[in-house]
Amino acid sequence: MAGVVRGHRDAARALASTFELIVCDDGSTDGTWAELQRSCTEVAELRLLRNPSRQGIPPTMKRLYAEARGEWIYFTPGDGQVPAAALEPMWAIRDGAALVVGRRVPRRDPASRVVMAQLYSGLLRRIFRLPVHDIDSVKLYRAEELRSAPPRSESNFFEAEILITLCSRRRVVRETDIPHRPRIAGIAEGVTPAGALLAMRDVAAFTIRWLLRRDR
Repeated sequence: MAGVVRGHRDAARALASTFELIVCDDGSTDGTWAELQRSCTEVAELRLLRNPSRQGIPPTMKRLYAEARGEWIYFTPGDGQVPAAALEPMWAIRDGAALVVGRRVPRRDPASRVVMAQLYSGLLRRIFRLPVHDIDSVKLYRAEELRSAPPRSESNFFEAEILITLCSRRRVVRETDIPHRPRIAGIAEGVTPAGALLAMRDVAAFTIRWLLRRDR
């Protein structure tokens, strides 16, 4: 984790004069919090949040987005699979865009996970005519556009909901290839049966609302 923080500090310093790094510890029970606190001594731009108990990905990401300040908000997981260098090509094409998505090419995950992601992304692309292939990848949002599209979804679908909303408003959404690394530590959580059911519910509810819209 400390290496990920330092890498993103260095990448951000090369691109912007002012920035902040916000990390949220989602109720970890190992040494993650102590390591993050040590990182504060060498990364002045680091700000830490901590969930008192495990909340999961959607609530944690929503908290991070709400806490972020500045014109642009970049999200990346803390596992290091997306290297800090991925920010530079996304940053380079941000002008005029509401959102820039990093397409992981090639994606270094187990085949089963890649296939599931492709099916999910392909379905949403077909239904909503999206210009993005890697829907659940890292993203660089213009802050005002992100906050103009608060999602209703409680599942992992919430980020796809934001993307769909921005595209339906004809905001500029771009995608660019970024590097991706194999996982070298930790265990990928994947999608639990309960999480999959919740996502299916959110997708169905959102799709019905979208199809009934008169201004679609």
